Amino acid sequence: MAREQATKKGAVGTRLPAVLRYVSLGSLVVLIVVVIFALLGRRDPEFRMTGFPTSLSEEVVAVVDGYERKETDGETIKYYIKADRATTFSDNHQELENVFLQVFADDGQMSDTITAAKSVYVPEEQKNFTAYFAGDVVVQSRDGLIVKSEQITYKRAANLAEAEEVITFERAGIKGSSFGAQVNIAERKIELLRDVVIETDGTNSEAGATISKTTADYASYDQANETIELKGSVNGSFTSAKGSVTETAVVKSSTAAIFLTADDSNKRDVAKLELNENVSIDVVQAGATNTKITSGFAVYDRVRDLYNLRQNAVVERFSNGVTSTVAGDTIVYDQLGSKATVTGNARSSQGTSSVSGNLINAVFYPERTLKSANVIGSAVMDQASDDRITKVTANELLALFSKTSGLENAKAIGSPVAVVTPAESKEFSKVTMSAPNTLEMVFKGEGLIERMQTDGRTIVRIDVPNNAEDAANKIVIADSVRTFFHADGKNLAKAEAVGRAELHIKPIRQTAENYRSVTSAPRFDCDFFATGNNAKSCVAGTKTKTIRTPLVASDGRGVQTLSSDRVIASFREGSNALDTLNASGDAKFTELDRNATSDSFMFTSSSGVLNLRGGEPTVWNDQARTRASEIDWLTKEQRSSLRGRVSSTYYNQAATGNATPFTKTNKPVFITSDSAEFNHAMQTAVYTGNARGWQEENYIRTDQLTIKQKEGQLNADGSVQSLLSQAAAGSKSDPVNASSERMSYNRETRIVRYENSVDIRRGSDRLTGKVANVFLDENNEVSRSEIEGDVVITQPDKKATGEFARYEAAEEVVYLRGSPATIDDSVNGSSKASEFTVYMKTKRVLANSSGKPAAAGRIRSVYKVNNK
Repeated sequence: MAREQATKKGAVGTRLPAVLRYVSLGSLVVLIVVVIFALLGRRDPEFRMTGFPTSLSEEVVAVVDGYERKETDGETIKYYIKADRATTFSDNHQELENVFLQVFADDGQMSDTITAAKSVYVPEEQKNFTAYFAGDVVVQSRDGLIVKSEQITYKRAANLAEAEEVITFERAGIKGSSFGAQVNIAERKIELLRDVVIETDGTNSEAGATISKTTADYASYDQANETIELKGSVNGSFTSAKGSVTETAVVKSSTAAIFLTADDSNKRDVAKLELNENVSIDVVQAGATNTKITSGFAVYDRVRDLYNLRQNAVVERFSNGVTSTVAGDTIVYDQLGSKATVTGNARSSQGTSSVSGNLINAVFYPERTLKSANVIGSAVMDQASDDRITKVTANELLALFSKTSGLENAKAIGSPVAVVTPAESKEFSKVTMSAPNTLEMVFKGEGLIERMQTDGRTIVRIDVPNNAEDAANKIVIADSVRTFFHADGKNLAKAEAVGRAELHIKPIRQTAENYRSVTSAPRFDCDFFATGNNAKSCVAGTKTKTIRTPLVASDGRGVQTLSSDRVIASFREGSNALDTLNASGDAKFTELDRNATSDSFMFTSSSGVLNLRGGEPTVWNDQARTRASEIDWLTKEQRSSLRGRVSSTYYNQAATGNATPFTKTNKPVFITSDSAEFNHAMQTAVYTGNARGWQEENYIRTDQLTIKQKEGQLNADGSVQSLLSQAAAGSKSDPVNASSERMSYNRETRIVRYENSVDIRRGSDRLTGKVANVFLDENNEVSRSEIEGDVVITQPDKKATGEFARYEAAEEVVYLRGSPATIDDSVNGSSKASEFTVYMKTKRVLANSSGKPAAAGRIRSVYKVNNK
C-alpha cells in the first residue's frame, strides 16, 4: 500500500495538545490573515493558463516551509516534490513556492523534473494530480530536453506538460522557441504550437560544421525517434562548412520533417529533412544563390548532401550568368557528387539547349554548369537560335556540354531523328535526318553545330520554301551520313552519304515540266550554299543511276533513266531546284523507247537539254539508231540536235515510215551527214551536210536530207545524187543513177520527183531535163517515169531532144514529144517529129507523123526507186 511522507518544519501541526489550543488562538488569527493573503496570491494573474481551476477551496489547513513529499508504489518511487513553502487547503490542493517536481519512469530509475517559482498542486484519483507552474518554469526530461516558460501545466495522469505562452527548449545541441507547447513526457514528445523556431549547432563528420534554423507555424519533436515534424509556412536555413566554403540551404514548404542524428560530441544535428507541398530550396554561397530547387515533395539528406524530389521537381544551378536546369516527376539530386537522376517527364536545359525523356542522368561540373545529360526513353534534344530550331529525337541520347555552357557533343541512339527547322526565313530550308542506329552531333562554341554523323540506313530530307515555280525538296539516303556546317555553325556546308546512297529530288509543284528524280550511287558528296541549308551540288560516286519520273503524265514523256560512273547534280540557289546534272563515264539514258549513250551527259533542268559528249554519242529507239560526235537532246521540246559524223540506222524500210523510196523492206536503211535535227514528237529528221542515205547498193546523196515519218515523205535538197538498183530500173543489167538539185518522195502517191538539172543515167543511156517524176507501183517498183523541160536522151550513136518524155518500164519504151522532137542518129541521120517512140532494147525509133503538136503543160509525178 502506498504511503505518503511529509516533513513539516517550523509550522503548525495538524494535531495539538488540548492545553495548547487556547494558547494558540492568537496564532490562529494570524493564520487566517496568512490564508487570506495566500488566497489573494493564488488568484495572482501570473497563473494565466486557460485550464486553471476556478473553484478551489479557500480554507487553509496547513502551511509548511521546506516541504517535501515522495509518492511510491511499493518500493518503486513514482514522483518526488519539494518546495520552500507548501500551503494546503481543505480540498487537499496545495500552493507551492520555489517548487521542484521529479517524476520517475515506471522502473523508478529515470526521471523528469519541473522547477518553477510557484505551483498549484491539485490531487486527483489514483494518486494522479495536475500541477500549474508559473514563474521561471523549467521542464527537464529524462533524455535531456529542457523546456522553459513562464506558465506550464503538468498533468500526471497523461504525464503531459502544457504551456500556453512563449517557451524555449533545448536538447543536445537543439534549441528553439514557440508560442505554446505540449510536452508528452511519457512518449518523449514535445508539440510546439505556434511561431516555432528550431535551431541546431553541431559538427558532422561528413557535412562539417553545421548550423540550422527552422521556423514554422507548428512543430512536433519526437525525441525517441529523433524527428521533428513541422507544419505551416516552414522556413529553414541549414548551413554547412565545406572546407573554406560556407553553404546554406534555405528551404520553404508547407510541411516538413527533420530527422536528427548525433554528431561527434553527441549533440543532435539535422541529418535529413523531409519537405512537403510548395517546396522551395535555395542553396547560397557567398551571399548568392547558386542552386534553386522546387518540388511538391523533397527529402534532403544533409549528411550526404542529397536531395530526393518528387512532384514537378526542378533543380536550377547558376554560374556566371548561365542557368542549368533539370526537371521531372522525380529527381535524385546529389549535390555533393554534382549529379542528378530525373525520372518521368524528365527535362534538362542549359543556355539554348534542352533535353527531355523518360529518364535523365545529369552530371555537373564543379562550376555548377551542366557537364552531361544521358536521356533514356523517348529522348528529345532541342536547340534554338534566332533563325532556326534544332530538334533530335531517339530512344536514348547523351549530350555533353562545355564548361562555358555550350553543347560539345550529342549522341542519339535508337531510331534517331534530327530536324533543323527555320524560324521565319523564307530562304531557309528545313533539314530532317533519321537513322536506325545512331546519330552524333559535334558542336563548337556556344552550341553551334560543327558536324553530324549517323550509323545505319540514314535519310536526310531537305524541305525548301515553296516560293518558286521550280522549287524542289531533296532527300539523301545512305548507310551512313556525315554532315558538316559552315563556320557560323547554323547552316549546312557539306554532306557525305556512304553506302547504297540515293539522292531524291522532288519539285513541290505538280507541273508537266517537272520531274521527280532519284540518283543511286555507292557514295554522295554534297556542298551547300553559305546560307539557308540549301544544297549547291552533289557528287555521286561510281556506278550511278538516275531515274526521273514526270509528275504529270503526258504523251511523249515517260520515265527517264540515266546511268554512268559519276554524276554531279547542281542546284539553283534561288529556288533550290535542280540546275544541271552531269554524268560521266559510260553514260546511258532512256525514256520510253528512246535511248542514248556517250562518255558524258550534261542535263540542264531549265532548258531540259541533255548534252551527250565523248565516246561516240548514240541515240536510238525501236525504229532507228543514230550516232554523232555531239548530241543535244532537248527533252522538253522532244527534239535532238546532232553534230559531227552523224550516222543513223533505220532497222528496216518500215522504220522510216516508208518515207524512203527503197524497196528492201526487211533490210536496214542507213543515213549519214555532218549534222542533223530530229523532232521526236513530229517524227521528222533533217540531215545536213554531205547527207547520204542508202539501202544495200541503192543510195541518195545530197546536201540536206529530210525524212518525215508521219507523212511518209522524203526531201533531198542540193546536189542530189541517187543510185537506183536494177530492179528499180526495171532492168536486169544496169542500175540507174540520177542527179538533180532537189528530190522528193511521197509514200501516198508513190512518186519520186527530181527537180532542176535532172540527169538520169543507165549504162550508156542518159536522160536529162528540168523535172523528172518516177511512178512506182504497189510493190514500190518503177512503172513509168516522166521527164519535162529540155529533155535530152543520149545513146552511144543517137541523141534525142524534146519537151517531154515518158518511160514505160515494162516495155522499156520511151515516148518523146517536142515542138518538134528531134533525133540525131549517127548512122541513120537526123529526124524531127512531134512525137517519137524509142525502143530501148532494140534501139528502134518510130516517128509519129500525125502532125499533132506536143502536149503542153507540166506533168507532176513522184518517183520511187525500185531495187528489184
